[in-house]
Amino acid sequence: MSSKFGILAKLGFLQDWISTLIAGVNPAVIHNLEKYHVLKKVHYLSAIENVEGDYLEFGVFTGSSFSHSIRCCQKMQKLNPKVLNTKFYGFDSFSGFGEISEEDVHPFYTDENFSTSLKAVEKRVSRAARNIQYQLVPGFFSDSLRGGPVSFGIQKARIIFIDSDTYSSANEALIFCSSIIQEGAFMILDDFYSYRGSSSRGVAKAFNEFIEKNKLQVRRVFTYGMGGAVFIISKS
Repeated sequence: MSSKFGILAKLGFLQDWISTLIAGVNPAVIHNLEKYHVLKKVHYLSAIENVEGDYLEFGVFTGSSFSHSIRCCQKMQKLNPKVLNTKFYGFDSFSGFGEISEEDVHPFYTDENFSTSLKAVEKRVSRAARNIQYQLVPGFFSDSLRGGPVSFGIQKARIIFIDSDTYSSANEALIFCSSIIQEGAFMILDDFYSYRGSSSRGVAKAFNEFIEKNKLQVRRVFTYGMGGAVFIISKS
């Protein structure tokens, strides 16, 4: 009796080749490709829904996501020219995590893995920016976010990207965003399933507290990469 899957089921060498290829791809490559796809989606959706406001990224690292978001925004002007009014803000220490609490200890989240150069990031972002306004803000969040959104002239956020890994940093970023959140805003949480999937540690804990404290209603719209999740504020 022939297989329902036909000749493909018999091509074991082809399946093994594909498996070997996928197994050999660096997980960071897969994660970043899916992240870029998600960023394109949220820029598209917020453009066609005419959600006004700025883009905020907490945890810029090398600037790859920040630059990609700028490019996506530029491409959306054909659908909605007003997206070019978006100002991009990137917050990062550019020197790793610094001193972290016992609660935030994680085998991968170390200064060695996440230290970068502000000068190199600035150069990278400036090449992408062209007609887009942006500001890179160096410093640990406990210092750089102290003045609140008003100190930067931010009134509303349409896309918030939390890529700062730990509970304490994500919590500080979300507190900063409390007064500028709005219905239709997208929130991208790059490490939502870290700390072995615990909802009481890391970014997930900070986000759950943020939602409860501000009495927000959210919907999860996408997951991506190696543990990222995207939510939309459905009622603020």
